[in-house]
Amino acid sequence: MIRSLEIRGLVVIEHAELLLGPGLTVITGETGAGKTVLTNALGLLGSLPADATMVRPGHANARIQATIALSPDFWDALDDDDPAVVLRELADDPAEFIVTRRIPADGRSRSFVDGVAVPHAAIASLVGQVVRFSGQGDQRLLTSPRIQLQALDRFIGPTAVGLAAQLAGLRREYRSAARAHAQKAAERDRVAQHRADLEDLAAQLAAVAPIDGELAQLTAERDRLRHADRLVRAAAVAAEAVAPSDADAGARDLVGQAERAVSEVVAIDPLLEPSLRVLGEARALLEDAAGELRGYLAGIDADPARLDAIEARLGELDRVARRAGCPLDGLPARWEEVDRELADVRSPDEQDARDRAHQDALHAEISAAAKRLGADRLRASGELATALTAALSDLAMPDAAVRVLVRAGDDVLESESVQILLQPNPGLPEAPLAEVASGGELSRVLLALHGLNMASDDATWVFDEIDAGIGGVTAGAVARRLAELGRSTQTIVITHLAQVAAAGDVHLVLDKGAGDDGMARTAIRPVTGDERVGELCRMLGAERDDPVAREHALGLMATALAAGGGQSAG
Repeated sequence: MIRSLEIRGLVVIEHAELLLGPGLTVITGETGAGKTVLTNALGLLGSLPADATMVRPGHANARIQATIALSPDFWDALDDDDPAVVLRELADDPAEFIVTRRIPADGRSRSFVDGVAVPHAAIASLVGQVVRFSGQGDQRLLTSPRIQLQALDRFIGPTAVGLAAQLAGLRREYRSAARAHAQKAAERDRVAQHRADLEDLAAQLAAVAPIDGELAQLTAERDRLRHADRLVRAAAVAAEAVAPSDADAGARDLVGQAERAVSEVVAIDPLLEPSLRVLGEARALLEDAAGELRGYLAGIDADPARLDAIEARLGELDRVARRAGCPLDGLPARWEEVDRELADVRSPDEQDARDRAHQDALHAEISAAAKRLGADRLRASGELATALTAALSDLAMPDAAVRVLVRAGDDVLESESVQILLQPNPGLPEAPLAEVASGGELSRVLLALHGLNMASDDATWVFDEIDAGIGGVTAGAVARRLAELGRSTQTIVITHLAQVAAAGDVHLVLDKGAGDDGMARTAIRPVTGDERVGELCRMLGAERDDPVAREHALGLMATALAAGGGQSAG
């Protein structure tokens, strides 16, 4: 629903602000007052191309801005590739947007959502789904196979509408799953190679079976074996210096001699007791050192075969570490990590089978739903054609005939197409609405559909020249249908018929005049009460104070009010 519309610098409109509520809003005015400019303003927010000639002289640009409220399920119903999808994350509130189109007098037009520049295709898609247009020469309404398909489903009833929504959701899910499967298939070789690499690395790690702490132990042992000769010489020299095996001139014996010398005189001077104690400790330490050195000499192993084995083990560990991309001491942790990765990487064939099974299940569900819905649509198409033909007879198309064709898609993944064929008069060939129906005829077809309780939705309907070529009793029928439409959805009608204008919940009048600069200028204002009666008199071709015309106008308003629409004359 459009909550508000602001127009600046667009052709004859200097500045206009409209607050639009639910119900039927009628727009009237003299010919040339700018009513078409108003509908073009809404069209410019959608797919209508911008033209710099639309910019009012004296303005740097024209600006059209609308506040649009969306239904709660709007975003969920969009296809993933719909241009409007990108807008959801940009808006301050995804349920309400401020949409702006700025058309410069020189340069390219730009589109904005809540002040953020966005691709116009995104806004055009959004507006195209929430605003429906119908007017002379404008066949955007009802010519769309999607709208005609929705019309048939609404005619069938809520069950078909719900099943169609479910089917559309299943098809979107299938397409998404198919895209994901295609992406996985493209990566299958990479995944397979990754798994093979992991399996090869896991085998190499298992072959060497690294152990925590092994590297430090092997490195220390290797260094001892590499320098065994030097170690033996050093230990032997040290052992002999401390405690010679064949003499009493070692450090231990010399300290022992000093200890004995001091012990003989310590009784004379107790001050020597600390020195005696130190000498005793030194002798004991030297005895321990001598024992450890001789034990080291006895235990050292200079076996070349053991050194070769250690070197080979370290080389093997180094090779696997470089293959694994980790330091030598990180091999045990890397082994565990590779085992975890292998557990997480599914076999490509296994994953492909799961994906295909999911797609097959979706395809079967889609086929069942499409078959059920297709049968309902085919059965109801004849009933719709009969009912629509009868309804058009009340809307100044008594000789029109309608046929509804339902064609299945080439595949169940494609939606069925519905085409409404119209024969406006006997003897003329029937043809699709887009080829044969005028704007006024299209509008009346829509009203006929609405009378069958299936054309209403959450969109705003905009009608221009719906009353072309009708009058009298038919005009009253059109007015009643428009009032009915307004009770279910926001409806905006530009009309020349007093009967239609009298049915409006809100009545806006375009007054064309001249500004201080002499340029044509149109003002838009709501009218109520006596002002509205006067406008209806003008539309009836009389003066605003003509008593007969006023009585007629008041009667039209009373009739509309009694039917559940319009507003009181007071």
